Amino acid sequence: MASTDGTLPRSATAELTPLTGLRGLAALWVLVYHVWVESTPRLMPLGPLDFTPLFSGGWAGVDIFFTLSAFLLTLPYASRQLAGAPPPSLRNYWLRRVQRILPAYYGQLLVLIALAAVFAIGNVPSIGQLVGNLLLLNNLGPLGVTPINPVTYTLSIEFSFYLLLPLLALLLRPGRWPWLALGAIAITQVWRHWMLPLVIAEPVPLRVIALEQLPGRLDQFVAGMLAAYAWTRAVAKGRSANALTNDALLLAGIAAFAILLWGIHYASQTYWDGHWLLYVWHGLAGIATATILYASARGSTLARRLFDHAPLRWLGLVSFGVYLWHFPVLQWLGQSHALAAIDGYHLPWLLPLVLALSCAIAAISYRWIELPFLRRGRPSALHPQASTEMILAADTPDAHTDRNEH
Repeated sequence: MASTDGTLPRSATAELTPLTGLRGLAALWVLVYHVWVESTPRLMPLGPLDFTPLFSGGWAGVDIFFTLSAFLLTLPYASRQLAGAPPPSLRNYWLRRVQRILPAYYGQLLVLIALAAVFAIGNVPSIGQLVGNLLLLNNLGPLGVTPINPVTYTLSIEFSFYLLLPLLALLLRPGRWPWLALGAIAITQVWRHWMLPLVIAEPVPLRVIALEQLPGRLDQFVAGMLAAYAWTRAVAKGRSANALTNDALLLAGIAAFAILLWGIHYASQTYWDGHWLLYVWHGLAGIATATILYASARGSTLARRLFDHAPLRWLGLVSFGVYLWHFPVLQWLGQSHALAAIDGYHLPWLLPLVLALSCAIAAISYRWIELPFLRRGRPSALHPQASTEMILAADTPDAHTDRNEH
């Protein structure tokens, strides 16, 4: 697709820095949620206002991860399609997905198994459980095994989406993308309506495993894909970015996410019994997140003020390690009774301790495990896990370009 001056838009590997900060915020939110649960959950009122959903809904950071991942991974496909270039190499695509996930994940498995075998910290997995975790069959339906680290069940969902993305990206064309949206909604609804009656008599954790597979979350991934497609089209056509309009979009996305958060908090007692939110919550959260992503990438001034800060960007760079390690750290502190001498509510003490230890381990993992693998084949990329190929216009905001252009 030609830009307004008749030339093809250029493509480069770049980083949208507000989205890196948003990733860090999502990782922090998941961490806060688990610390809140471990500290014995309680209401978080401030006068007449109830802020409990900000803590009890921290698991929704995973929803942000999913939609954000779909947005960033779709940019190369949408950019190349609109520029009339061949699609990205499947070999490079898969290599980068493996480099992004497996080294840090396998490194953690090695540490957890060694601690269990040598110091009896945790449990040594059976051969079947180990093989299942190595193959990312964590809670993956009837074939799944129990994750060695409970939070890694989401990796199997993410990897399932990686398998589908190159095929789904074929529908990112004028006249086809509505079918992608409708198909994702239909698959999600069929899966959830079909699966719930089969497991309604099972304990809630088993209902979660059954419903929270990729077919039951596909709509929120596709929301991220379509936001990336819309953003790429806007840039390729040379549409100017209006900061006020994008600020309004950002606020609308945040407001919608907040309404969903408070709604599911007050519906939590009946949610897994078939509450209407069970069928639409993740999809609506994906749309709200996609709106936030689009507005942030298009140059919302408010997004820069909220997300584009050095601490949040750093947290975004090491977010995978924070996500992987915060739960084992929390378990170790609980098993050691580290805060037993402290009377009263533990959250004010436990939260900074878990955050500091998780960030320290994540920084080590990032520097010595993740980054060496991520830079293989991309030695000039400053932040290879946060940068992606995209169409750039002269006024594209918040895009830090690496040296290797395409």
